Amino acid sequence: MRGRWQSFVIVLTVALAFPGGGLSAANKPTVADLALYQGADRQQILEAGARKEGKLVFYTTGTIEQSVGPLVEAYKKKYPFMTVEIWRADTNALTSRIVEEFRAGKSAFDTVEGTQTNMMMLQKVGIVQPFYSPNLAHMEKEALTLAADGAAYAAVFRATGIGLGYNTKLIGKGQLPKTYQDLLDPKWKGKMALAGSSTGTNWLGAILAAHGEEFVKRLSQQDFVVHMISGFALLNMVSNGEFALSPTIFDSHAIAAKAKGAPVDWLPLEPVHVNAGQIALAKEARHPHAAMLFIDFELSREGAEIQKSRGYAHLRKDVSSLTQPYKKYFGSDSIEEVRKAQALFNRAFLKK
Repeated sequence: MRGRWQSFVIVLTVALAFPGGGLSAANKPTVADLALYQGADRQQILEAGARKEGKLVFYTTGTIEQSVGPLVEAYKKKYPFMTVEIWRADTNALTSRIVEEFRAGKSAFDTVEGTQTNMMMLQKVGIVQPFYSPNLAHMEKEALTLAADGAAYAAVFRATGIGLGYNTKLIGKGQLPKTYQDLLDPKWKGKMALAGSSTGTNWLGAILAAHGEEFVKRLSQQDFVVHMISGFALLNMVSNGEFALSPTIFDSHAIAAKAKGAPVDWLPLEPVHVNAGQIALAKEARHPHAAMLFIDFELSREGAEIQKSRGYAHLRKDVSSLTQPYKKYFGSDSIEEVRKAQALFNRAFLKK
């Protein structure tokens, strides 16, 4: 993921100014103290503190049924003394809520799952706290947004690509477009659906980076039917036969639906925009012990296998992927470029 994820050296020197040189619940450590602690008693401290907290407030852009639910249930099974309060929204709504709460001095979440756009904004505003986890040593270098001292602002725990989802009863694989240029074929005019959520914006971002704005203008003449829903919801419409195909479908969603018998399949149009689901810690977490236990669990091999079972790729070195290989685009490093893609999507596909 270019600039901010180029180097991967997990070397932390943490100086904790506590009486006796240790870290314990009695010392009332700060969020930063807990986030960066690497002592041999780290697990015991986190579990003891989480038992007292008893709760985790978790914000996410993930799909509850497919991704979030199974992981949270496994976390609660491992730590039965925990309750988890989940608030789920798309990228824009989740970022807006967090920033508004932070600026009002009412930060409510402990840990957050989001994609590249979420994390760029939260890091820029100063809402997230760099953290250490033993699992960072097992992650691919592309998985980490590193702070100056080697801790991570965010770590990728699942990845899913936006590509062409189609109804196998309505269209044969040999008839499908294989490239972005193939979407310009007149036979597809007015027959393709787009997700008008951040999924659509991210899809457009990959096209814009690879082919430029003039190509987007040509593509906009294909009269896409835009629905202001998520990619997951749009896949249900494809599965039900309301549309034969959409280029804004996630591979993980299609894999999961196909496994359940739905007449759907998926193809990559390269480069494929990859939504990198990332986990981060709130700088003002009210339940920091519980939050760090959750981050550890989400980045663990056990957590990765849960994501894999739901059709997602993972960036742990010791966990293989179910998804087919394709040329990946992880999005822009610039919030300004993300906003440019969003504005272009609105002009090209909504305001006509």
